[in-house]
Amino acid sequence: MQTAAARPQPVENEREFKPGRPRSEESRRAILESTRRLLTHMPVSKISIEAIAKKAGVGKTTIYRWWPNKQAVLMEAVFQQPAFQNFMPQSVTPIEGIKGQVEKLVRQLSGKNGRVVAEIIGECQGDIETLKALVKNFFQDRYNALAYYLQRGKQDGTFRENIDLEVAIDAILGPIIFRLMSGQNVDETFSKKLNEMLAGALR
Repeated sequence: MQTAAARPQPVENEREFKPGRPRSEESRRAILESTRRLLTHMPVSKISIEAIAKKAGVGKTTIYRWWPNKQAVLMEAVFQQPAFQNFMPQSVTPIEGIKGQVEKLVRQLSGKNGRVVAEIIGECQGDIETLKALVKNFFQDRYNALAYYLQRGKQDGTFRENIDLEVAIDAILGPIIFRLMSGQNVDETFSKKLNEMLAGALR
């Protein structure tokens, strides 16, 4: 799924697109909320900047002042919701941490949320800069969390010392994203089986 240019690196998360001038918070909220409402009854491919502007009661230039394209608006509208926030508890064991990350991501990608994320991923494939933004906005903090738990596990003997972090993270995230993009179930049963496999493979 990742290209060499788009692969996450273990750094602090940040947004790809930053505003060039102060935002009107009221208009910003209206744009993001209108985008979320459109997503409840329209596929991503049918949503346009024009439709978002009309729904929010603003001009297209207002949207382009803050976001470079439709995909950027969609990413902020979706990934800044509380349901998509990712946390990294440091008091758990490495295997518990990885298990928690898998379970959380599967919950986030189940049902309608999963369909929306799959469509956003699909829309980002044609532009490398937008793909980089997707990686930063959605995958980066998950990559960082997995890298943290894997490194801790290597240091304390939970996992094998010769584990390659990038390959291990691909092996964790890859099956989830593959199932999502191929229309298969991403559910609790799958996350349980994946965690059971990982518990043995990483040791």
